[in-house]
Amino acid sequence: MHPAARTEFAPLPRTYLNTAGYGLPTAGTVAALEGALTTWRDGSADWVNDWDVEAERCRAAAGTLLGAPVDEIALLPAVSVGAGVVVGSLSRGDEILTPEGEFASVLLPALVAARHRGVRVRQVPFDALAGEVGPRTTLVVTSHVRSNDGRVQDLPAVSAAAHAFGAAVLVDATHAAGVLPVEADALGLDYVLVAAYKHLLCPRGVALMRIARERWDTVPPAVASWRSAGDAYAHYYGPELADLAGTAARFDVSLAWHAWVGAVPALEFLVGVPAAERREWCVSLADEAAKLLGLPPTGSSVLAVPVSHRDAAAAALRGAGIVSSVPPPAGTGGDAQVRLSFHLYNDMSQARLVADVLAPFVPQNQQSSGGSPR
Repeated sequence: MHPAARTEFAPLPRTYLNTAGYGLPTAGTVAALEGALTTWRDGSADWVNDWDVEAERCRAAAGTLLGAPVDEIALLPAVSVGAGVVVGSLSRGDEILTPEGEFASVLLPALVAARHRGVRVRQVPFDALAGEVGPRTTLVVTSHVRSNDGRVQDLPAVSAAAHAFGAAVLVDATHAAGVLPVEADALGLDYVLVAAYKHLLCPRGVALMRIARERWDTVPPAVASWRSAGDAYAHYYGPELADLAGTAARFDVSLAWHAWVGAVPALEFLVGVPAAERREWCVSLADEAAKLLGLPPTGSSVLAVPVSHRDAAAAALRGAGIVSSVPPPAGTGGDAQVRLSFHLYNDMSQARLVADVLAPFVPQNQQSSGGSPR
């Protein structure tokens, strides 16, 4: 594992390569959760100062990880909440441009807006997204890294094309943040959403949204709660809209306390590892596995490996003590893919081990042609 991870992750009895499913907790996260549960059990916690206020440290860390000003970070429970708020601000005739087969948490809110608000949703190939932006496009919605195969979107090209036509950009960076630099402000990404329980190693129930300052007045905070006020702890009853926070905190959703308490050490651990080191370590592991299997690298920490005989491949992985994602095949045949996802708690020996285990199941035409797994 990465040197910085050695104090946070004990050696595991298995090779864990499923961070795209859920990330492993740091030692600090486990300790924080245990402490919160203890004070909850004995009734000694001050919920404001011990639990709720701690989330402000997450906001600060998120600004660093997403490359955005801290006052443009909102705290949410899930990606779909932020996506719903953004697309809910669109009007009849507006066009959402998105890749084919986009992840449900951003695609379904768009389709709901199409059905109930008259918004048009146009789906195009992932790699052709930038070239498909046009004068009718209002919002471009895309993943930074595709969770099913690890492909990386060309965000500079997408953002430039969108802004040339006056369109906004919404990026689901769930499978990039913490590994790849997101650079939301530098690239002009109007909205960036992240489910933090994967590559950001947080408890489930923690999500982050960058919403650019210039969008605050055009996107209503439709899920505003008591926590959306400028002085959140002074407006439980009868607040006015004028009391909303003067920052992106106006988009905050009331927090699941313990998840956010556990998120603080995870996010601060990641911030403590230089961004270039995080990227180089995690991506190089995926690249090594791809090279050994005769597959093209993805440029991310996620790699989809096409396999024949899915059940036999899954059994071989279990026998070698490897945890990965082996979803059922999309069609009626036996071919499928194994998704591998690497993080700071993995090393080269594990990348080579999984390549050795999977090599007998990779179709020869994939290895010889270097065909991209889909």
